[in-house]
Amino acid sequence: MMDRLEVTEISPDQFPLWDSLVDTSPHGTIFHKSGWLEACARSLGKEVKILGCFTDGGLVGGCSLFFEKSFNFVGSANSTCAVTPYGGLVISPCPSKGVHKQESFFGQIVMAIANSISSRNLYSIIIRNSPEFHDIRPLTAHGWSSSVLNTYYMDNGGNIESQIDSDARYNCRKAERNGITVGLSSDISRFYDMYCETFTRKGLKPQAPKSLISDLSVFLKNKNCGEITVAKTPEGEIAAAEIIIWDTRMAYSWLAASDSRFLDTRATTLLALANLKRMQDRGFRHVNIMMANVPELSQFANHLNPVLIPYFQVQKKNGGNILPLKNLRMFMVLPCIVLLLTLNILETFECMVEIFASIPDFWSSSC
Repeated sequence: MMDRLEVTEISPDQFPLWDSLVDTSPHGTIFHKSGWLEACARSLGKEVKILGCFTDGGLVGGCSLFFEKSFNFVGSANSTCAVTPYGGLVISPCPSKGVHKQESFFGQIVMAIANSISSRNLYSIIIRNSPEFHDIRPLTAHGWSSSVLNTYYMDNGGNIESQIDSDARYNCRKAERNGITVGLSSDISRFYDMYCETFTRKGLKPQAPKSLISDLSVFLKNKNCGEITVAKTPEGEIAAAEIIIWDTRMAYSWLAASDSRFLDTRATTLLALANLKRMQDRGFRHVNIMMANVPELSQFANHLNPVLIPYFQVQKKNGGNILPLKNLRMFMVLPCIVLLLTLNILETFECMVEIFASIPDFWSSSC
């Protein structure tokens, strides 16, 4: 039996403890890091909280969540936000090798965290976990609904160029014939302009404001866990760009953009191949290509012959527990009272106008 579990909010001075758990847990990603979460909250005007599950032995699990309120009283929580595809639950590795003990260890921590979140009287709770978080049974067994999303993993273990399909290899050769070269950049403004143009061209809305991309770029630079790569024409113009990031286990093709003037150069494919090779040189066996949930983007990614990987989102709604009924009734009644008072004031004002308007007629008739 596990030691008594206590779930409390992790304070800023405990963030290094959380970040260490993120690094050692199979569920942790760069998107769980405290610096990433703080940058998102600051730029998007959200409140971020990290709930930690502690035993006498220390931090054994946690969950990162963004909190919002509507009408100043209806609360909701979500583990993700703009350009942050994963978040939520992170559980430490179980010290036991037995499946029974592993599942018991995992299930107790998950439910301790889930019960703590549910007790906050939130209208909606959405937790989108990382692809390595496989077991959502403790949650679905206790009333949480679930849905499946997908991403792509690219295996970087062998000859990458031989893995991609013939169309992708042809596009790479065409890009080389067009004189396209690949290098690094630090021009986040140019990248964001291309990013917006790419989404608009595909009939999509850009996923994040420039302030968020800029803040996260500062975090990536400070932690040395990301870079902007660009494909340039012989004239030095940027034809395509990509921000690729990484944590202790995996690299991520995070954001990509292209200039519509140079689509025919096939610079985007050459850049994607070059980045896969760069991450292979850094020792990453897998690159997460996060385009599988958007058909307009997956049509490009699937030419690289990646593996489709599912991941899970769980959700719970507490519609009956948001407010005490008397408070809800008061909230509904107050606008009606204000409206009635406003109408009475208007009627009184109209009567006074009529009275004052009749005063000259009264005096003239008296004279």
